Amino acid sequence: MENNTHKENSTLTQVVDDVAAGINDAAPTFTTEEELEPEGNGKQAVRYLLWGIISVIVNFGTFFLLFKAFHLNYQFANIVAWLLSVQTGFWIDRVIVFHHKSNTAFREMMAFYATRIITYLIETAALWIGISLLSADGGVTKVFGQILAIIGNYIFSKFFIFRSKTVAK
Repeated sequence: MENNTHKENSTLTQVVDDVAAGINDAAPTFTTEEELEPEGNGKQAVRYLLWGIISVIVNFGTFFLLFKAFHLNYQFANIVAWLLSVQTGFWIDRVIVFHHKSNTAFREMMAFYATRIITYLIETAALWIGISLLSADGGVTKVFGQILAIIGNYIFSKFFIFRSKTVAK
């Protein structure tokens, strides 16, 4: 009987050792530098547009709520809408659109905000020209400014913030 117990313990020890060896030999699930085959620009652009709708909804919803419903200054409404939509957009772009994995999320977020400031200024100028100078409808002007911003934002995100490292072949 004692011999059978020793034999069972030996078998169990061997199984545990085999599993542990397999775990120790496993490759990491992600690295600090993403190594992917380049994905087609079309797929990312479509994902950017489809998922970007969430950021646009946050932006427009906040803008119209503050500007139309609460009658706050359009520039104030625009900056609040911008801040909320940029934060939403960062996580959508990083995780869903560009499938970007790194240990530098904070640095990427700062770069994301910096480039969004440029497109914010473009949108703000469009709002100022449209509303203040041309007395155009705020909604139409906001749509036009957003189109300019979306194009600029995609270019900055794709080529500067979330560019992937590719494997040399």
